[in-house]
Amino acid sequence: MLGTDLKARRRSTALLMFASLFATPVFGQQNEPEIVVTAASRQQVQSFVSEIAIAPSGADQYGRWDEAICVGVAGLPARQGQFIADRVAQRAFAVGLAPGGPGCRPNVTVVVAPDGNAMAQRMFDNDPSLFAHRYESGISTLGQEALTDFINTQRPVRWWHVTRTVSADGEILSSENTASGADGFSTEVVRSSGSRLSSTTRQDFARVVIIVDAESAGRVQLAGLADYIAMVALAQLKPDAQTGSFPSIMNLFSSEAGGSRTNELSQWDLAFLSGLYAANREASSTTAQRSDIVRRMTGQSSGS
Repeated sequence: MLGTDLKARRRSTALLMFASLFATPVFGQQNEPEIVVTAASRQQVQSFVSEIAIAPSGADQYGRWDEAICVGVAGLPARQGQFIADRVAQRAFAVGLAPGGPGCRPNVTVVVAPDGNAMAQRMFDNDPSLFAHRYESGISTLGQEALTDFINTQRPVRWWHVTRTVSADGEILSSENTASGADGFSTEVVRSSGSRLSSTTRQDFARVVIIVDAESAGRVQLAGLADYIAMVALAQLKPDAQTGSFPSIMNLFSSEAGGSRTNELSQWDLAFLSGLYAANREASSTTAQRSDIVRRMTGQSSGS
């Protein structure tokens, strides 16, 4: 009993320490038309994008939000939670998204908990459908192995994206859009024109779940954590990406990143998000999409 009480007090202290890191938000420029990475070769930028970006299982396209996001934060006092929600909304607005207004239904859920693993397991047990655990037509995730890693692998911040396949013009693919094939399996029917360079479909985020472990994340400033959350909310990134060679907010919790560790979205991060949201959403493959993102990050013309 004494050991349990001590453990509970430690977790409570971790949450209080985490909450005490609140600071006044500093807003940067919004709706920047183009952000490029300077003093870096195309090969370096290509390596960065290849290292961090990942596509949902079974889809050869990177996902992104369509028009609007709504951020809900639980587990923090109202001011701290609002700070994180506002920072994510700010970063979303900068890439052309519309932040949800008061009372919107969250599609980005951020939960701060004293034990991230326990919270991930509890959320999954309570509602497996939140993580699209079972097969749903038109819905993609990174798969069962990645979900097991999400639940069981200790990280300061963990994230889970659920992606929806829609037509190139945004039409949701439902049972009305399917037809039975000769092999007995249903296939999606969409009324969009595809080609060798573009697809008839695209990948839109349906929802993102982000869990913050207060005890291990409490050593960083809230502003830096909020930018980290914004980065993983706006793009589907590899949880085990090795970014130590690049200046990135993804090094926030790394003790080995050295000068590459930043406390806010770096120019590389901003350029990546800008490139992702400006790139062709209906690209025929992640290879084509990645090339488009890199071209935009380096400020090169399409003909170069």
